Formats: sequence, structure tokens, C-alpha cells
Amino acid sequence: MNNILLESAALGWYIILLIFLVFGLPTILLIVSIAIRQKKKNTSNVLLIITAVYAIIGLGICGSLMF
Repeated sequence: MNNILLESAALGWYIILLIFLVFGLPTILLIVSIAIRQKKKNTSNVLLIITAVYAIIGLGICGSLMF
């Protein structure tokens, strides 16, 4: 049974990619939106909303499918 689960040699890279997609992209968007907050307030607000929605969906629906 364990041999079937560990059949792929690159399985660790897929897990790292999924973790990056769930946590990395919202973190990068958050940093960018905070950085441009002084110059472009409306754009920053839109990026913050996109970040929140992406994190909720990524941790909720897609995160539950990952486990």
C-alpha cells in the first residue's frame, strides 16, 4: 500500500507547489498591496479584496480537497 502512494519521485515538489499556491500567492499580493497603498489607494483596496477571496477559496475548498 505504501509503495502505491510513494510511486512518484517528484511527489514532494507537488506538495511544495500546492503549499506555495495556497499561502505564497496571497502573501505576495498582500505585500504588493501594502507597498502601493500610499500611491494608489483604490488599486491597493482591490488587491486586498482579491487576496482575501483567494485565501478563503484556497484554504477552504482547494485546501480541503488537498487533504
